[in-house]
Amino acid sequence: MRLESSIATLTKPVEEVFERLTQASTYKLLMPEEASFHIKDDKHFSFKLAGMPVIPLKLELQKPNTQIVMTADGGSVPFELHANLEAIDGETKIQLVFEGNINPMMQMMVKKPLTQFLEVLITNSGKL
Repeated sequence: MRLESSIATLTKPVEEVFERLTQASTYKLLMPEEASFHIKDDKHFSFKLAGMPVIPLKLELQKPNTQIVMTADGGSVPFELHANLEAIDGETKIQLVFEGNINPMMQMMVKKPLTQFLEVLITNSGKL
């Protein structure tokens, strides 16, 4: 299953946005207010939303100034969350992409909440 957020434009250079997104602590800014957030170390963090299990993530791959890939750090559903960046005239366009190996029945249950979650994250990217 692949889900894409809308695209946000940040009035910061791509280098600054990339640097912020390579730090686990930054993701607390992006989370919904009701999320509980825990940092394990520089590359590992987890969060929990109401009615969901704890979701551990690992900052897995960094392509300078273009992409950050986070992967599920355990759990029964393997997935990746990509932050795709593009520099345009001193600003940064950012889009989040969720890719997960989720069976069709589960997809029907999680598509809407996951899409809403991605939109909250992308909206909150303005806090970077």
